Amino acid sequence: MGKVIIGTHIQMLGTMNITEAQLERAIYSVWDFQQALSALTFLLQDCDFDAKYSKVELRRFRCYETTLIISMARPFETTRKGTTIGLRALGITLSQDQKALVEKILELRRKIVAHSAEEEMHFRVTTFPIKDMGFNFTHFQFNEGLHLGEKELRELEYFLRVLTNQMGEFFYKVAQEQPDMLARYKEPSSWSSSD
Repeated sequence: MGKVIIGTHIQMLGTMNITEAQLERAIYSVWDFQQALSALTFLLQDCDFDAKYSKVELRRFRCYETTLIISMARPFETTRKGTTIGLRALGITLSQDQKALVEKILELRRKIVAHSAEEEMHFRVTTFPIKDMGFNFTHFQFNEGLHLGEKELRELEYFLRVLTNQMGEFFYKVAQEQPDMLARYKEPSSWSSSD
């Protein structure tokens, strides 16, 4: 079965409609979800949730969590051109629990991780005088803990594995029935030379 192009829509596999932008977003989402899963794997491997850690060690775990949240949220956020991953176009339906998990990640990204909303800031600043020096020293304290607990992280790990498997099934089907739809190379427009 071939593809029929109507404007920017592609009728594919006889049962699904997907735009060119959604297809490209879905392809790139494979990388986003792989990156999120890698960050999550590193976090779960390195962090003993019952142990005590220094601030620097906690910050390393927070870096993994930040990468997890940003990478996982990217496909679900609307791009400047108005595209999201479009799971329905891929034949993927999320359960209510999965939707709630995605929404939690999106809220963390929007309010804390990517934008530092004022109402979600958590810090303490103190000053103390340096004797015989005539000036005050500032001391900053920030919440270095994770935003997600071990149970939520394990749920995310399972969800990401299921989601990437479902996407793999979609792309496998396309590769068998319409491989020409996937044959492409895309590079950033910022690489274009204007000499």
